Amino acid sequence: MMRGHKSPSKGDKQETKVLLDDWDSWGTEDEDSDCGTDYETAISLTGYGVFHYWLMFVCGWANASDAVEILCISFLLPSAECDLELTPARKGWLSAILFVGMMIGGYIWGSLGDTLGRRIVLINAMLVNAAAGFFSSFSQGYYIFLVLRFLSGVGVGGSIPVVWSYYAEFQPSAKRGAALSVLASFWMVGNVTVAGLAWAIIPHEIGWTDPASFQYNSWRIFVALSALPSFLVAIALVFMPESPRFLLCQGREEETLSVLRRIYYTNTGKDRASYPVTSLQVERVSPHIVVQKQDWRSSIKECVNKAGQLFSPALYRVTLIMLVINFAIQFGYYGLWLWFPELFNKLEQYHTLHPNHTASVCEVVSVDLSAVKELNSTATNFCTNTIPDNQVFINSFIISASAAPSNLWTILHMDKLGRRFFLCFSMLLSGCSAFFIYLVNSSTMNLILSCIFGAVSTMGFNSLDCLGIELFPTSLRSTAILGNLVFGYLVESHCAVPILTVAGLLIGGGFMGLLLPNTTQKPLL
Repeated sequence: MMRGHKSPSKGDKQETKVLLDDWDSWGTEDEDSDCGTDYETAISLTGYGVFHYWLMFVCGWANASDAVEILCISFLLPSAECDLELTPARKGWLSAILFVGMMIGGYIWGSLGDTLGRRIVLINAMLVNAAAGFFSSFSQGYYIFLVLRFLSGVGVGGSIPVVWSYYAEFQPSAKRGAALSVLASFWMVGNVTVAGLAWAIIPHEIGWTDPASFQYNSWRIFVALSALPSFLVAIALVFMPESPRFLLCQGREEETLSVLRRIYYTNTGKDRASYPVTSLQVERVSPHIVVQKQDWRSSIKECVNKAGQLFSPALYRVTLIMLVINFAIQFGYYGLWLWFPELFNKLEQYHTLHPNHTASVCEVVSVDLSAVKELNSTATNFCTNTIPDNQVFINSFIISASAAPSNLWTILHMDKLGRRFFLCFSMLLSGCSAFFIYLVNSSTMNLILSCIFGAVSTMGFNSLDCLGIELFPTSLRSTAILGNLVFGYLVESHCAVPILTVAGLLIGGGFMGLLLPNTTQKPLL
């Protein structure tokens, strides 16, 4: 995590460690080492055991709950089409609006996380996510549903950057790559959870379905249950400690030692007093970290200064490279992934009408649109929601589970093969698989290529998650908004354009990854 330099306050006798320096040197060493134990040594001496595994479970489900909240929209679109009067453009906005909220929430919550603490901000972000997601299930109209999904995105935008910072700051550098890969793999858990939940609920006629009165049918129940993981994570976080690294950066040495002793006791079972560290080298970060009251103008100025630091002479090159790579993978992954359930639904409808025919993805989309137009032209204003075939949910479940082998590979070898290897390898393969999705003419081959795309894309995200923590704290998932808007408008009319664009961006982003620095087993900035 990138941190700005803070000069020692007047009368401060302790040394300050400079945490923002040339990105090749990864910070500077203190001139003296007799003022206490450095943080990396102190966290390593706590051992690695029960505390870290419970932390992994809680933070992992925080990550999974974000996946559930983001991806649940793609499963409800066919079922909610008439209830919310969804057009292709409205579907695109429903998929994209959560990312608008993420873009805003990421900066708001991220700044608060550096000021108030990781844990308290993460708890509140999860609660905002859960509350907005739950209440959106009661929406009877499109615009109220859209606003509440935006607010849910604000919560997701806060939890994503903060949970990674919170989790990483408990990890010793020797285990950080594998630990962050495990955390990233919970995104797959979220994918599988939301696919299984949709499969278990949406096809069944449950709830209230009277069009003349209040409706609370199966897809709305699915939305309400999708908010449950976020709420449970918020409850679990109440019983977790604050990040010891954050406390140390605040100059709260005794509280830091108290947390480290708790971790030591939980991991080893030994008495807290036997923890060998008695004093720490106090680290300070940028001026807004220091406990003091600031007015809103100072806070805004500090946020602008922090953003400007990303484009300082020492960091502008790596910042621009990361921006391009993130844009490429976010555009491709979210654009295609949120489209997959809709695509499989169209494929099932096409093959039901034409069981012996083969057609490309774009031909299927075109035929389905023509059929829908003919149906609407001969029908009255009465509309019937479409319940996707069971095979749609099965396919989505299979694609979600297909990421398991690649997640396991990154967990075991992220620290051995390095972040750049997995990033470049992943983006090149996912770009090729996206290209071949455009060429296939059968649902089976499309399923196979979609599984390959999901599996190899996961490796890219895992490596980017590590790099994002180790290079600087930015929430760049918000760039996915463009991918969803483009897909919402173009996939129905110019199908080849978004698919081929995704393929080109992913392959180009893979080559860009070769320009990034090596961060494997380096201390956190």
